[in-house]
Amino acid sequence: MLFFLYVAAIVVVIVAWFAILFTGRYPRGIFDFVEGVIRWHNRVVGYAFILVTDRYPPFSLSQRDAAPPGPERPLEPQA
Repeated sequence: MLFFLYVAAIVVVIVAWFAILFTGRYPRGIFDFVEGVIRWHNRVVGYAFILVTDRYPPFSLSQRDAAPPGPERPLEPQA
């Protein structure tokens, strides 16, 4: 899934380059999409490689759906 988002982000960035060239502004929707892809990439890296959380990132590009940062509850010792 993340691979397809990368491909889409590359295409969208090229479109954004032309939009910036002709209008002088970065379209907000394109900015939000690229920002969401970067945000989700960072969540996946944090989960898979850095191992900072046990919760898999939500399938969302928005910041609203992200779990709030905070310490996770440690495992209880088993008797």
